[in-house]
Amino acid sequence: MLFNRIRSLSLHTKISFRLIVLLLSLLCAFCIWRIAMPCESLQMDKYYYFESGTPTSDTVVFDQIALKPGVYEIRLQYETDTDLVGMCSLKDGTVFTGGLLTNGEHLYSALHETSYNAWLYESTEALEVTVSYGGEGNLVVTGLTVVETNLLWTKLLAVFLFWGLAALAVLTFYCYQQKYPLSENQKKVFFFCTVIGFIASIPYLHEGLIGGADLTYHLQRIEGVKDGLLGGQFPVRLEPRWVYDHGYANGIFYCNALLYFPALLRMIGFTVTESYSIYCIVLNFATVWIAWFCFGRMFGDDTIGLLCSGLYTLSVFRIYKLVITGAMGEGSAYTFFPLIAYGLYLAFTADSDAKRSQKAWLPLAIGYAGLIQTHVLTCEITAFLTILICLVFIRKIFRLPVFWALCKGALAALGLSMWYLIPFLDYYLTQDVHIRHISARTIQDRGLLLPQLAFQFWRSGLNTPQGDNGMQYSHPVGVGLILIIGLLVFAAMAFSGVWLNVRDNRKKLACTAAAFGALLLLMSLNRFPWDQIQNIHPAAASLVSSLQFPNRFLGWGTACLVIVCGFLFWYWKHNGSVLFPMSIVVLVVGIATSYVFLMDSVDREQDYLELYNQESMGFGYVSGAEYLIEGTDQSLLTFADPEGEDAVTICSYEKRGLRAELVCANSAGHVSYVDLPILLYKGYRATDIATGTPLTIDDSDNHKLRLWLPAAWEGSVSIEFIEPLHWRLGELITLLTITGLIGLHAAEIIKRRRYLHA
Repeated sequence: MLFNRIRSLSLHTKISFRLIVLLLSLLCAFCIWRIAMPCESLQMDKYYYFESGTPTSDTVVFDQIALKPGVYEIRLQYETDTDLVGMCSLKDGTVFTGGLLTNGEHLYSALHETSYNAWLYESTEALEVTVSYGGEGNLVVTGLTVVETNLLWTKLLAVFLFWGLAALAVLTFYCYQQKYPLSENQKKVFFFCTVIGFIASIPYLHEGLIGGADLTYHLQRIEGVKDGLLGGQFPVRLEPRWVYDHGYANGIFYCNALLYFPALLRMIGFTVTESYSIYCIVLNFATVWIAWFCFGRMFGDDTIGLLCSGLYTLSVFRIYKLVITGAMGEGSAYTFFPLIAYGLYLAFTADSDAKRSQKAWLPLAIGYAGLIQTHVLTCEITAFLTILICLVFIRKIFRLPVFWALCKGALAALGLSMWYLIPFLDYYLTQDVHIRHISARTIQDRGLLLPQLAFQFWRSGLNTPQGDNGMQYSHPVGVGLILIIGLLVFAAMAFSGVWLNVRDNRKKLACTAAAFGALLLLMSLNRFPWDQIQNIHPAAASLVSSLQFPNRFLGWGTACLVIVCGFLFWYWKHNGSVLFPMSIVVLVVGIATSYVFLMDSVDREQDYLELYNQESMGFGYVSGAEYLIEGTDQSLLTFADPEGEDAVTICSYEKRGLRAELVCANSAGHVSYVDLPILLYKGYRATDIATGTPLTIDDSDNHKLRLWLPAAWEGSVSIEFIEPLHWRLGELITLLTITGLIGLHAAEIIKRRRYLHA
């Protein structure tokens, strides 16, 4: 019906529509023409010797470089025998502020040439290439190559398409509204959801990023997906450039499903900061709309859905995780909590013959699949809560509609996640990675103190475990004062028997949410006996240790308390109580003042990072190194060349993505080996290119790939990572599941249309 109405608007006959399409077509045609133009390059040869032992800062080695606007790849040729003592940067005092974006790149002894991008938005004739030298070892600059890329024009093409389509959408909405007026309620929902999303996105509407403890790691994940895609992987399993080009199995253990979007933005020319900010803005709006839909359906009221959406999206703990600490994986997982809560509500509060219990499986499937593919630890907590909920409603589980809905939801979630789960389980069970050896880590001393649960107003804090510094200078990492007040009011009204005569499923929902919310708050405290639980059994020790921080329970704690507050709103509105408008005022004032304090703290006290390319972050940071093979000495990993035994001559080595080619010779009368700068994960294969004969690979001392060469052999070897067949089977299952869901949805639409036309 919607498409028929839009078709009836005859937009193509309107002058405004034609002007927008014409302007958009001209701009896109210009960008495409520029993309098709050949890229130019500039080569400059010059020797510059740095005096050993004499540190220098921003020494100009090339100057008066004339360039037109564009994104350029900077390749500085050099010779050095020491890593990280040199830093290549660009400077230009003649361009406008923000007209030149680049962070430069460190110099490594094994590379002999840099390769990083610079965004230039204004023509210049005074660009300078500078090198800072730490004074250790030898450093000689031998030349410079500046290569023009098409990334500025692919980026502008994406920008023009976005704003052009946005303009067309606004025009369509205006014309639709003129012919088919929307209700006041629909306008209210759209307006306030947009406002909530905009407020949540304010921290991402400036040039830099707040320097959270986890930020760099997640930016590296985005870069890893980008590098994998550029290297020919899909889906991306091993990030090829991570750990100094050795490759890292982060994508197998920490699912990157949602990161393909910012990775694509990086591939078409957006900077690291821009890609991350756009992702978080989209995530905020997705959270707003999902929360409004789910909470609104739970309480049968769009206004209450809006209140709960604002309370959830702008909650203290979500802001702390996503904005302050930069925990993008965990923050992304919170987007799917309302779907799971809504699905469980439909399943357990419906009568045995109710039709709505049959609809519970879809939000459960999407919600659980979203959790699995964003944050495994949050999924672990969710599985624990789901088991408890099933035990509470054990009698209802044996009702066929409920049981069937839960089974369909679980099976669909597994089907959607098989592309990730099969490789994850394969590596976790067969690879001796470090994450399997961290059960000794305790978490109880990282729990919160009781008053911290109610912290509402932001101030400068320390991103350290709470047991190290108590409440002094700590961030508000609890659920916030508003939600605590809501829980206390609910408890007081329940104790006084105000709603003893209320017979509604929403009351059961609120009571369950209040009980689980209180339990989750308790589990986040440093008084909860986590240490004793760890000592029960090795399996318990491993599970508890993997949680890292007890405050992770506050994600679901926040969701539960939002449901409690939603019930209070529903009860007061349903009974015409003056407490309903009063509670709205308290909610708005509480969130607004908290956000004012947040922005004040961010502007005055937080560190900002301005990152434009991957090289500015380095290649070696892997957080806790959970996915390295146990025993790997990370300090020995850097950019390196292959190293062979004395009888082995290495002629050339080149690595692109997860495929490397080695040209070498073994002059000995016995087998000899070459150690390659590739971390040995299961899946690598080595082949003699000339004959197609497989060659033996083995594990070296530091878990790098060791290639064995036959006696008196010379030639070329291809080393390649090949996905096992059962991984591909998992991808096929996921593809079939997606196809099946689309087919079911299409069948539902067709059925609905036939019913309307009957």
